[in-house]
Amino acid sequence: MHASRLAPQRHRSPDSAAGGKPDQDTLLLLLPVKRASDIIYGARYARRLQEWGIKVCVSLLHVTPAPPRQADGFPRQSTSDCQALDLATQLMMHEAGLYLSRSHLSFSSHIFAGELLFTILDTAELLGCHEIVLPAHRHSGWPRQFSGGLATRLARGSRDTTILLANHEGVSSPVPV
Repeated sequence: MHASRLAPQRHRSPDSAAGGKPDQDTLLLLLPVKRASDIIYGARYARRLQEWGIKVCVSLLHVTPAPPRQADGFPRQSTSDCQALDLATQLMMHEAGLYLSRSHLSFSSHIFAGELLFTILDTAELLGCHEIVLPAHRHSGWPRQFSGGLATRLARGSRDTTILLANHEGVSSPVPV
């Protein structure tokens, strides 16, 4: 991961407010989001788990590309490009957080810059997530990039985190390796 920062919006679960970490009984989910609508799939999956009596804490993750490097090794990107990207990303994460709040799910938001595959795996390990839940879209071009090939590569690269695809009803399925 090249850079990390916590998104300005952060919601703490009642469990984590006192000690800083959720209870041992809590299932920790990592939901990578490319756009705000992606949250629906993972949120419905998390809600379904809660209906079954499983405590859930969701970590939203948005991965921005690492800025290109100049010959001297410093990032090369204009300030206005960074500000526009940051504003759009923060707005998208805010919308995703609102959806989770309305669903009564405990969550935190994270924005990291780096290579997509390794950043997702590193974040899951850093946060101690049990499952990475990706959207199982049916009718768009970007799901193939995010859910298809990426999900398989994540499943191959993950040491102890389960990779799942959740459909629009919140029903999950494991990723074939």
